[in-house]
Order: sequence, then structure tokens, then C-alpha cells
Amino acid sequence: MIKLKHEYNKNTDKSIIPVHERGEMSRRKLVEAGLRIYSEVGYQSASTRRLAADAGVNIAAIPYYFGSKEGLYHAVLDFIVEFYHVQLDEELDRIKTALNDPRTTSEQYLDLLDGYMRALVNFILREGAERAQISRIYIREQLDPTSGFTRLYHGFIKEMREIHEALIANILGRDAHDLEVKLLSQTLIGQMTIFKSSQVTVLKHLEWEQYGEERVSSIERVVSMNVRALMQAYQTKGNEL
Repeated sequence: MIKLKHEYNKNTDKSIIPVHERGEMSRRKLVEAGLRIYSEVGYQSASTRRLAADAGVNIAAIPYYFGSKEGLYHAVLDFIVEFYHVQLDEELDRIKTALNDPRTTSEQYLDLLDGYMRALVNFILREGAERAQISRIYIREQLDPTSGFTRLYHGFIKEMREIHEALIANILGRDAHDLEVKLLSQTLIGQMTIFKSSQVTVLKHLEWEQYGEERVSSIERVVSMNVRALMQAYQTKGNEL
């Protein structure tokens, strides 16, 4: 779960905890409760009474700290954005450095794309209750977007897609704004995200109970082979023009 800046023992007398620390704990408890409940029932069906009860705070804490139920939901989405950056910023920084270096070769870009796709497979399919909650909220926003979708899009989705397109464009010697490059990027990402968005079907069909490290490695290997084969096919096509 979310790590608290200040550890809190339930048996501790609240009166000895500074007011600002109690406020921070209440905020974090509400975000944790929001992550659980919004992932279970969605934004519209989550009641402020249930959110407050699950967090163990007074219902007045929601408007006090977040303005409204929507404000709390936006705070949960901001946490998801932060989670993404904590997990993938190191990989993204390495790619950005290469994109800004004119000496980077097409083969090096292909290796970076391959590494990026492998990192995304592991990020998306790694097990854990918190990751499952994040995935459910993300998928809900894809199927039935709320006012908070733009926070996710501008928080990390847009950058993720643009970096992906830039890698493909440099491998193929094309413009990153080229429609075919953008469609190719969506296709490559789609072969990976299907394992999360259709997880129940995939597990049922493959007769697996869960993914696990070994099976994620198998998926990662197949995705990598597809990326390299498709890039090679497009390079060959370009050379024949």
C-alpha cells in the first residue's frame, strides 16, 4: 500500500501528534480508501460515507481536504500518475538521453524500444493488490472516462505514447507525427496491454491461475520477438521504396 511519511500506531494518543501530521495521515488514509473503493465500484457508485468509513475518518474530512468526492478521486488519479513515474522514470530518462544524442544509431533505438516494451510488460503484469486496484481504475477510465481522465492522459499517457512513437520514428527514419508511425505504435502497445485488459480470458484460455514471474518472462519474450520482427519488416519495406 501507499507508504506513509509518518508511521502511525493506532494505540497512540492522537493528542500528541502534531495537527499537520494528523491532517497528512487523514489525507493519505482517504487516498488509500479511494484507491480501494473506486477500483471496486467506480467513481459514480462510491459514496462519501463509505469512503470516510473505510478510511476511518469523519465524513467532513473529504470536503475539508479534497473539496468533494470528485476532488478525492482526482487525488487518487494523481497517485496513479506518481506511481507510474516512480516505476518507469529511470527507463524514460535513459531513452530521452538517447533521443537527444545525434550519435544514437537505428540499432540502438531498436534496443531501447525492446527494453522499453519489456519494462512495460513487467510494469503492467506484475502482481500485487495495489497494482490490481490501479489497473482497474485505469481500465474503467478507458471504458467510461470521467472528468479525471485528462489527469491520467497529461500525467503520463501522452508522454509514454510520444516517447514510444519517437523511438519507432528513429528506427524507421520517419517523422514521429506520421500517421503510420502512430498506428504502428498503438499496435505494438496493444499486443501487450491485452494481457491486462483481457486478463480473465487470457488466464482461462491458457489454463493459468495467475501470471507469475515465469509466465511474464514468456510474454515478455514473445512481445520482444514481435517488436523486432515488425521493425525489421518495416525497415525492409522502406528500403524497397
